[in-house]
Amino acid sequence: MTGRLRLAAALAASVALASCSGGGSTKQLTEVVPPVGHPGSVATASKLTIVGVGDSLTAGVQSGGLMGADLPAVPGQLLFTQGTQVHGFFSILWQQANGVSMAAMGDPTQSPLPLITPPGIGGMLGATVTPKGFPAPLTNTCDSHQLPANQFSSALSLRENPALNPWDVGIPGQTVHEAYYMVGAIGDCNVTPADAPGSFVQLNTLVNGESQNFWPILAGFGQGVSQVQAAASLHAQVATVWLGSNDLLKIAFSGGLSPVTAPQAMHDDMVLIIRKLQGAGSKVAVANLVDVMGAATFIPQPAWQQTLQTYIAGGFVAQGVPALLAPTLAAPYATAYANQEIAQTGLGTAGYFTINALFKTLQAAQSQIQLLPVPTNPNSVHAPPLGSGDFIADPVANEVKALNVQYNAAIGQAVTDTGAALVDIHTLFATAEANGNALPVSASPPCCSLVYRGGFFGQDGLHPSNTGYAVIAHAFIQTLNSAYSLGIPDINPGAYAGTDPYVMGSSNSYYSSALRVTR
Repeated sequence: MTGRLRLAAALAASVALASCSGGGSTKQLTEVVPPVGHPGSVATASKLTIVGVGDSLTAGVQSGGLMGADLPAVPGQLLFTQGTQVHGFFSILWQQANGVSMAAMGDPTQSPLPLITPPGIGGMLGATVTPKGFPAPLTNTCDSHQLPANQFSSALSLRENPALNPWDVGIPGQTVHEAYYMVGAIGDCNVTPADAPGSFVQLNTLVNGESQNFWPILAGFGQGVSQVQAAASLHAQVATVWLGSNDLLKIAFSGGLSPVTAPQAMHDDMVLIIRKLQGAGSKVAVANLVDVMGAATFIPQPAWQQTLQTYIAGGFVAQGVPALLAPTLAAPYATAYANQEIAQTGLGTAGYFTINALFKTLQAAQSQIQLLPVPTNPNSVHAPPLGSGDFIADPVANEVKALNVQYNAAIGQAVTDTGAALVDIHTLFATAEANGNALPVSASPPCCSLVYRGGFFGQDGLHPSNTGYAVIAHAFIQTLNSAYSLGIPDINPGAYAGTDPYVMGSSNSYYSSALRVTR
């Protein structure tokens, strides 16, 4: 089968998954009969069994990748890259509910997590030794070491312990509908711009996200089993559900090409998920969605010039320019880049640049601007070409924002209809945005802001830091205890900041200069 035909088949499957809707419509996919119980063994829970249903946030992705152990530093090039999964909110919740340590969560012989062997799955980003304002890519979804993930028979070779099935079955990249119906990998690593239109390649890249993660996490439950079916087969006492972000992100990152999930369909599928888990004996807590366009990976067009100015000024300070003078020197360069890039992309005031564009522009600035012996003329700098994934056009951003509101209403109604508990993540972060993007975290060093390098997000600007995941775990614990009287010991999210590599000033910080960007 040619790359073009393989991609057409994959996208057809993806569109079918996304377009199955409730509300009286006919399902295009039928539910596979779930397994009786679960095959193999799972980690022992000393007090409370918990199953995690969700996407990358439940899986514990950080900085673009999923990884079960640390990667050592590369002398002179990269700082150490921490394993991601043990720092996720599900990991913290399990630790608190069962009285186990983070070390136990990283132990392949006893962890409830599907620990992925380093360098992990996805597009892992590493921190460079010399802070340049942008991280270094360590992996991508179609690297040779990740190719076994595409096959049921070989995917578990990427796991540190293939014999132990996880309680955390979150699949990075999955939409709400895919969590209930998707039963196999559908991406294709053989598709390139040489044999398919650029829009197809872009959509396939999005499909590859959940495809690369599906079998390494779920293969132990058997073939033809969806994430929700795997979760139900565990008959956990508690189930967490956090889905829907990818229904929005796929629209944003595809430039509006990805199929849109109807709000009613999201409600109906969420009801199916909740009732499936409740039918398996679980008390269910469902989280709603943050305003995804407020993630640090998206930079509003009106803030673009100031963002560039802050980072270029930081680069000047690293070269010895006095901190008070650097912003003034950086301003004309930032203005030149911003004007060129706004003209190039056609972004209006409702559009967004992404941190990919930030990294590209900073790399251009590094090579194009010199201060000594004679400063570069600001009018002579040339902005890099920006393409898909570097900006979100105004109509697409507006569509995502409108759907975000409708999806939260659909999730809330599904929770009401089923009697589940709602973890109101949206209000938590809406309050933070109203307070200048500052979360109420008491920590030393100070944390956390929702802007890039503000402490809440990792290097991709999309997935939380250790402290960020602790904030989310705290919200889940409070809701579970309030709704179901579980008595899970609570945490202080600020206690995680002191050793969090994504928090400036921590003992392990990746960031050596205080670059903060406000919106």
